Amino acid sequence: MIRKKDGIHIYRDSHLVLDSRSSKGKTNFVSHAHSDHSPRKGGEVVCSNLTAEILRKRFNTDIQPADQPNIQLLESGHILGSSAALIDGEVLYTGDVSTRNRAYLDGFKPVKAEELVIESTYGIPAYTFPEQIQIEKQIQDWIEDTSGTVFLFAYSLGKAQKIQYLVEEVAERPIYAHSAVIEMNNVIEEHTDLSFRAEDMENQDLENSIVIVPSHLSRSDKIRRLVDRYSVKKAGFSGWAVKNSYNYRGGYDKTFPFSDHCDFNELVELVESVDPEKVYTHHGFDEAFASYLRKEKGFNARALKNNQTSLTEF
Repeated sequence: MIRKKDGIHIYRDSHLVLDSRSSKGKTNFVSHAHSDHSPRKGGEVVCSNLTAEILRKRFNTDIQPADQPNIQLLESGHILGSSAALIDGEVLYTGDVSTRNRAYLDGFKPVKAEELVIESTYGIPAYTFPEQIQIEKQIQDWIEDTSGTVFLFAYSLGKAQKIQYLVEEVAERPIYAHSAVIEMNNVIEEHTDLSFRAEDMENQDLENSIVIVPSHLSRSDKIRRLVDRYSVKKAGFSGWAVKNSYNYRGGYDKTFPFSDHCDFNELVELVESVDPEKVYTHHGFDEAFASYLRKEKGFNARALKNNQTSLTEF
């Protein structure tokens, strides 16, 4: 039995809870350290060592990575430390996933499984991204061609580091970042070979500089005052940027469809590579993606819904 409640619950020989903020099972798995997938209490969880380190730093919790012989961790290509889980060699849970290589991070390599639980954030054809090399070149070209102060808005963990990596390859201007980004930079630098030259933006003269800011602050009062003071150009980075509405939501001057998730075609290719007997979709366009897999690809697919009792037969 597989259920979606607070996280994904799988009942096999025991109760396995995946990516829950509060629910506990006999075994608990955390795919990565973004807040919507992370437990708020300490204890033993199945996760990568880097995910555990980041969780402890971000949320001040006593997370301890545990071994579970029936769960194989696979790099999911979402952010550093992120993992998919192959359970009993039969059920593949992707967590948030990307099969494309980006900046310094390699994409997910699918494996065969009988059942697949897959996130479907961009599970409709409208969300098809350009080639990654093209997106990254466009970002770097825009940085080089845009004078003055530039604010780049991205998630403080994961995307902010990738954007810094790309910017540092071409920019000679000073690079600053919000303290939340700096904190994540420090953890990643401590546990990987990566390094970033951004300094904390607080109390700095930001004239003619590049500043990395968490995306949720794009319309905050403090950022608005800085935008006015320095005549800032604002850029946003998200798969949602394939739609013009994303520009208006963040008040951006420029947007790029740089995503840490699979686009529609990559999701389809992932499912075909795994070639499961059953597919469970969740998040985003879950119903539409499951319908496409059934009607166009012949898969036995269905969207997981909250508190649905059982999907072992459908």
